[in-house]
This record gives sequence, structure tokens and C-alpha cells, in this order.
Amino acid sequence: MSTTVSRISQAQAAWEAWNHLGFTQRSERLKKLASELPALRDAKIQTLLKQLLDRTITLEPIQVMPGPTGESNELYLNGRGVVLVTGDATATEVALVGQLITALACGNCVLLHWPQQPDWARSLVEKVHTFGLPKGVIHYLSEAELEPLLALEGIAVIAPVCTAAQARDINRHLAQRKGLLVQLVSETDPQACTHLLQPDHLLRFVTERTRTINTTAVGGNATLLELGSTEL
Repeated sequence: MSTTVSRISQAQAAWEAWNHLGFTQRSERLKKLASELPALRDAKIQTLLKQLLDRTITLEPIQVMPGPTGESNELYLNGRGVVLVTGDATATEVALVGQLITALACGNCVLLHWPQQPDWARSLVEKVHTFGLPKGVIHYLSEAELEPLLALEGIAVIAPVCTAAQARDINRHLAQRKGLLVQLVSETDPQACTHLLQPDHLLRFVTERTRTINTTAVGGNATLLELGSTEL
């Protein structure tokens, strides 16, 4: 488990630079990776990845919302952090790759865990590194048990490919955690990948952020805040 904690730390350290690339640049890099990596050349995988990555690019635009005192407020989307992508005995390579690429394209770093197919998972991560993705951005986890991983700090999203019953069990474990909430983004239809293809699926891997650029007088803003207080 100490190795896993170390990999979470490495992923957190790599996250800012990967997230900073933006949706379009990440998607273009992952499209190139998908076209070059033999393990991803399956026709079904290619079709799914094209749909997901084309949609991811639409998350790039920043929305500008002018403020009442002249400041500029920008609303944009950001990756959540470190995502644990895991699969049970029902998982398929197509669905696991879909969760993996979605998490990466949305600006997250990934820990890949599939104890039923450890050789496939390890090989995929090694090949991804060979084809140019930074090592901190994606890691392979060799742990056989999922439950201890659900309690680890530093994970922002759990993205399993599993049965509905397993998803409910994971959700119960996450509800018992203390501290920040961990998002559960499950795919319980590993054959057709119907959840991955839902319009809102990508949005569950990101969070909204705002950036304010204020060129007005500080005193004016202070007065505005004072006038807006219900305690006065």
C-alpha cells in the first residue's frame, strides 16, 4: 500500500501541468496515442474514443460573465485531480479504456486497477508511457483488493466498470469516508458503454472554476459588499 500512496503523490504532482494543457491539446495528444498504440486499434475502441475525444474538445471554451462593477468573471472547467479507474470481473477492455481516456482528456491523472486482468493493465500503462505520456499522469496499481483503495486520501474520483450491485457497494464505502466527497462515475454496461456515451458523463470528471479580473477601485467594491449585507 505504501507504493500506492507514493503513486498518488506522484500523480498529484503531475496533475497541475497535465490539467494546464487544456481540453483541446490533451484530446489531440490522446487521439494521436490512440492511433499509434496497437492495444487501442480495436475497431470498437477506436469508435468509442473518437466520440469521447470529439466531445471533450467542446468543454474548452471559457464563458465570460461581466460583473456589476465592471470586473470580468470567467467561468471554465477544470480536471478534478486523481482518478482511480478500476474494473471487476464483468469489465471489458473497451469500457476500461473509455473510462481511462475520458479521465485523462478531462484533465485528470489516472491510477489503473484491474486485478482480473493485471497483465493487460500493466502492459497498457507501460505502452502509454512508451508513446510519450508523462509517467506521473498514469500509473498501474497491482493491489488485488479494491476496498483499501477506496479509503485512500488524494483520490478525487472513482471510475469503476462493474455491476450495478458493485457500484452500490462502492458508493456505500465512499459515503463512510471523512473529509472531501469523492465522486463516483460508474459504467455498469461494459458491453454497450451506454453510460460513457451519455452527454453528461464527461462533466462528472470536471469541476467548475471562476477567475475574476477586477480593474475597479477597491473602495467601490467594499461599499457594494457592505450595501449587499443583510446584517446592516
